[in-house]
Amino acid sequence: MDAATITRWIKNLGRPYDTLVTEGIIPNLPLQELYKGRDWLDIEPASGLELSFRAKTKHLETLFVILAKTVDGQSVYRGELPLPFALKMDQASVRATFGPPMESKGPIKLPLNTKTGGWDAYRLDSAMHPNAKLIFKYAENMAVNTLVFTLIDTGHD
Repeated sequence: MDAATITRWIKNLGRPYDTLVTEGIIPNLPLQELYKGRDWLDIEPASGLELSFRAKTKHLETLFVILAKTVDGQSVYRGELPLPFALKMDQASVRATFGPPMESKGPIKLPLNTKTGGWDAYRLDSAMHPNAKLIFKYAENMAVNTLVFTLIDTGHD
């Protein structure tokens, strides 16, 4: 995958699945429900990339870019990212590049004695998307393990 495709997906957050497929913005892959009754349907167009759609509207709401495994069997993205993003980042480099986050959560202890490094959220530049934010999720060592591009105002609760 290339940086231009990732950018195109971010710019198209909020648009319907059928339109995105028809316009050739996303591949024509079947939407998958990970478990019955889930509010989200997903496609995985490449290793480490997941596009998540609201089940009721089938609008694209979130792009996940997995940079490091957080669970067994998870695939990792190794392609290009739009600047200023990189495949290897940590909280210090994120904050040096983006400044103070608009929201932040510190390390979290999860079941099975696992820990995360928390997350930082930043509003995307309106040229990229007028209603989206980016969440940097951190591993326990504060390396970025996931980029989450998601709508701020989704129009539902």
